[in-house]
Amino acid sequence: MKPGAEGSTGRAGAVATLIPALTQGVVMGVLEVVIATSFAALVFSGSLAIYLPSGIGIALFGAVAVMTIVALLSSFPGTVASVQDSTAAVLALAAAAIAANLDPGDPDIFLTVILAVGMSTIATGVVFLLLGTFRLGDLVRFVPYPVVGGFLAGTGWLLAKGGVGVLTGLEMSLDSAGDLVSSTAVAKWLPGLVFAVVLLVLLRRFDHFLVTPGLVAAGIIVFYTAVMLSGSSVSEAEAGGWLLGPFPDAGLWRPWMLESFGQADWGAVIEQAAGVATMVMVAVLALLLNASGIELVAGRDVDLNRELRAAGAANLVAGFGGGLAGFHSLSLTALAQRSGARSRLVGIVAAGVCLVVLLAGAAPMSLFPRPVLGGLLLFLGLSFLIEWAVDAWAQLPRADYVVVMLILFVIAAFGFLQGVGVGIALAVVLFVVKSSRTDVVKHELSASTARSKVDRSLEEREVLRAGGGAVHVFELQGFLFFGTANRLLERARARAEDEELPSLRYLLVDFRRVIGLDSSAVLSFSKAVQIGAQHGFTLVFTGLRDGVQPQLERGGITESEEVRFFSELDRGLEWCEDRLLEGAGAAGVSEAALLDRLSQELDTVGVEAIGDYLVRIEVAAGHEIIRQGDPAGDVYFLESGLLTAQLVTGAGPPLRLRTMGPGTVVGEMSLYLGGERTASVIAEEPSVIYRLPESAFDLMDKQHPELGAAMHRFFARMLADRLSETLRSMSALRD
Repeated sequence: MKPGAEGSTGRAGAVATLIPALTQGVVMGVLEVVIATSFAALVFSGSLAIYLPSGIGIALFGAVAVMTIVALLSSFPGTVASVQDSTAAVLALAAAAIAANLDPGDPDIFLTVILAVGMSTIATGVVFLLLGTFRLGDLVRFVPYPVVGGFLAGTGWLLAKGGVGVLTGLEMSLDSAGDLVSSTAVAKWLPGLVFAVVLLVLLRRFDHFLVTPGLVAAGIIVFYTAVMLSGSSVSEAEAGGWLLGPFPDAGLWRPWMLESFGQADWGAVIEQAAGVATMVMVAVLALLLNASGIELVAGRDVDLNRELRAAGAANLVAGFGGGLAGFHSLSLTALAQRSGARSRLVGIVAAGVCLVVLLAGAAPMSLFPRPVLGGLLLFLGLSFLIEWAVDAWAQLPRADYVVVMLILFVIAAFGFLQGVGVGIALAVVLFVVKSSRTDVVKHELSASTARSKVDRSLEEREVLRAGGGAVHVFELQGFLFFGTANRLLERARARAEDEELPSLRYLLVDFRRVIGLDSSAVLSFSKAVQIGAQHGFTLVFTGLRDGVQPQLERGGITESEEVRFFSELDRGLEWCEDRLLEGAGAAGVSEAALLDRLSQELDTVGVEAIGDYLVRIEVAAGHEIIRQGDPAGDVYFLESGLLTAQLVTGAGPPLRLRTMGPGTVVGEMSLYLGGERTASVIAEEPSVIYRLPESAFDLMDKQHPELGAAMHRFFARMLADRLSETLRSMSALRD
């Protein structure tokens, strides 16, 4: 590489990054000026319209603050923030209510509205900071999608309604319907509607960052061309209400918040606390949804909690200056990404453009055409309405679509706050309905397929295989509440009353995967105990987490003949199996069981001959027969007593693998596989065992080959029987 070539490449790369950032920053700054002005016109409408220049000032101040701070603090370079339509729509309702409640001649109306705007922005910033600091950004995932859609559709209605108000000076309602269709009013709102429709159509067909600013510029040119062709002057257009002005030739902003603290009507502001809370909630939802959308546009993860903290700091600064609330703009950020402007400089340059307009004063803004400004509000409102009231018809399930439309209707008919209340209520109902459809039974088994870790004799296995249907197992999962618990109760009742299945003796309910339950679930289990008493079965609870058993006991479910508690499913199954074996007369196998089992595979001579190769041993309870890690080799036959194979992990108590009763064999797999013992075997009680040393087994193969072959068949049958049981259990779990 030639000297200086590397430096030239670096400078070329910097220029390639700088030019798109500056260009897009200027374009987005101009667009933000228009957007902020339209939102100011939305908030300061009706009787508050005389304060519109100052409203534009606080909107631009908020834009400068949020654009600058979010650009600097965001986890994703290239993020562009903006004052927001959703919060402005809700804030407009609060401002209108304040104006309606105070005396029109009260000189403090303006400062009271400023105080409400500033405090709502500060509250938004505080909530953002708290959510981000405590890393609660993922909470938005718990809000049902159709509820969010209903909020956005309602926001669209408020924006469209505000756009009509900016265009005509009339409130869109049933009372003013006659005035809105008069020739004078139609002449005012029709050009704005045409502008909104054209912008909407073009943006749906052409995804280019210059469409919106280009059409805004074209709209201004067309407006002034029409004024000139009609022979009217700018002052006449101003007098006819076609322009934002006239405004007094003064600055757009000064620190009114300082004055409002002492002169504003705090009572009127406090009365709007519910509206402010609504705005904060809408802001949180909108920010997190926008951030999630930015992740998709950028193709990388965004730290939601950091974005919340960045937006929180920005809104605190904006709020203390009386500015409108703002946060990340999905549309502006997407435009920056698609144009290659992936730099923090984009937001900073855009904020600089807003600052220049803010410092220039009110006179230039007074010449802005109302049809363009009101049309922009109409466009924003229609875009929300079309997305959620038209496009959603083909995209959402019918039930979700009905929820969206219901929230939209309530917002349009009764107000945004009522719509939010309906939305929250619907969110709860949707959660309950959808959660109730979730099956809390992970596995439904019987003792014919689900066995404890007790290794039974062949005779006992046959008894359990034949009579295991009397034990029914529900392995539960998730959270149990009135919806899911009642369905579980009905399933238990149906099993108890099913005459085609064996009579139910034990209903085993495992809580190992249950994360909690409410009082309604406890009541359902109390009813299950009553059903058990009526139908003659015992309710067995296993695997209860800390706090669950006391909760059941407070509900009257205590240990009794009808109710049993065990620490784990395996222990509960063992208890049920023991009761079934007792009832069948198969429990307590005699000491002759060992010879009986061997006689199934060996002839009489073989049974007598095998005694020459076995060593009889009596062991006390707690004796370690096999130690984990020792060399494998010898095989043990249990004549009487009880043995347990357990795995020592070093973390916590040993894990029980299986428990073996009389007539079972220990160590036969290692006889074939070799290696080290994979588990320890401990005597649970005084036991009598017979040891078959590895050397004696080799000698048996040589001296009595028929006996050795019979012994191999015996081991093979036992292993096959265990494998068959395992396969049946796996098949039951799949079902």
